[in-house]
Amino acid sequence: MSSRLLFLAVAAAAGLWSFRYWRRAVQLAMVLLVVEGALRKWVLPGAQDLIYFAKDGLLLAAYAGFLSSDGARRARGVVRDPLLIGLIVFSTLIGAIEIFNPSLPSVLVGLLGFKAYFFYVPLLWVVPATFESRADLWRFLYLYALLAIPLGLLALLQFGSPASSALNTYARTGGSTGAISTFGSSSYVRVTSTFSYITGYVSYLFATVLLILSLLSTIQWHFKRYYVLYGAFGLTLIGMLVSGSRAPVLMFAVTFPLYWWMTTGRDRQNFLAITRVLVVLGVFALILAYGADDIVNAFYGRAASSHDVAGRILSPFLQPFELAGDSGLLGYGIGATHQAASLLVSDGETPVNWLPGLIVEDESGRVMIETGILGFLAFYGIRIYLVLMAFRLAMGMRDRFCRSIGVACLLFFLTHLPTGIIFNVTASLYFWFFGGLLFLVARLDQQTATMPSGARSRSHVAGRPARAMGSTASASLLPSSGR
Repeated sequence: MSSRLLFLAVAAAAGLWSFRYWRRAVQLAMVLLVVEGALRKWVLPGAQDLIYFAKDGLLLAAYAGFLSSDGARRARGVVRDPLLIGLIVFSTLIGAIEIFNPSLPSVLVGLLGFKAYFFYVPLLWVVPATFESRADLWRFLYLYALLAIPLGLLALLQFGSPASSALNTYARTGGSTGAISTFGSSSYVRVTSTFSYITGYVSYLFATVLLILSLLSTIQWHFKRYYVLYGAFGLTLIGMLVSGSRAPVLMFAVTFPLYWWMTTGRDRQNFLAITRVLVVLGVFALILAYGADDIVNAFYGRAASSHDVAGRILSPFLQPFELAGDSGLLGYGIGATHQAASLLVSDGETPVNWLPGLIVEDESGRVMIETGILGFLAFYGIRIYLVLMAFRLAMGMRDRFCRSIGVACLLFFLTHLPTGIIFNVTASLYFWFFGGLLFLVARLDQQTATMPSGARSRSHVAGRPARAMGSTASASLLPSSGR
């Protein structure tokens, strides 16, 4: 009890700090998203619930600080698309109504569902105000990408450790080794790194590989001065394999050529960049083939045992139509299928009791069940519109750095249309963070376009990765603006 009281006291102090320094709080929340699983599993297992909501507490205080500052005034002109704002407002109103859906066993379940759907949406406005320049954004993304190095090394340690090891545990299972997932009949463990479970780690891996690609694309894949980014890139790809999840590997294989074409296809130095990336991927393949055959064999064995792959790919697109007749116009209430809903019902009911015969796994089907046809159209309308908007904005950006980030946002939105961003907290936070990044780089691209050529060059120098590491190296180390 004393440890929990101490944690609450620290949380209160952190909330006050987050209100005053809300820009730093947003960045800290993104880091806490990565390390909270480690805190829950190994540092403070007795306060798992409090740690789980710590990042949300930071963001809530940051939202309040944002609204009380001039950041809110400046951000109003960043997200100004009337259709997007209308879809968000309409979807939020439906979500608020759904809290009181009579089919829900408790209003608390509705509040939980509303939080899952909408708590991170304000990042669309907050993130563009969090970073005041290209230098701030580059510095944060560069250092954030480097987190992949310790996380990847931990993942390799977990892969080489037995399921009974203290390294291999889930926050939600209280350390029970009986529930640890392995590669089918293999004894190798599907790793989680610092995350509570595999799902969150997989979402982190795909978001991180897009961010690292953005940085590498900006510097035209130069190796000598950015080798540390290549280490983060390689460990992220290895992390995908040792997670045992096929989704991020498939998404990377599909999106990488598209990313490459959209970010460098118009560049006159494209041939040299292609040569560099082919060399890098070739070296990575050799390392896997001759130095990590256990990893490759374990992943291949699990992937080869897959059944009904086409059905699983099509299911998220077909399920909503199959369930529309059962859900009706307003559904069974927001949060009805949430994995934590049963914890808020006093009599111990489970979703099976209030959703007989309607339990599904795909998020699109769950949204249809919870919010009905109106809510489904509104919420997925936002997601589809963000894809279209990201394509339009990214293709119109002339600055290489901004275009690379814009394309990363587009691909994250596109690949997450059939996958989950509501019931997967990690994916949800990244989704709306990428949404804020999209509008941020759109603003930065416009600002760069209006600068004189000399000021534009100096602005790019301010964003150098070397500065983020405290280096005083010459400006020649910097990637060019690519205009």
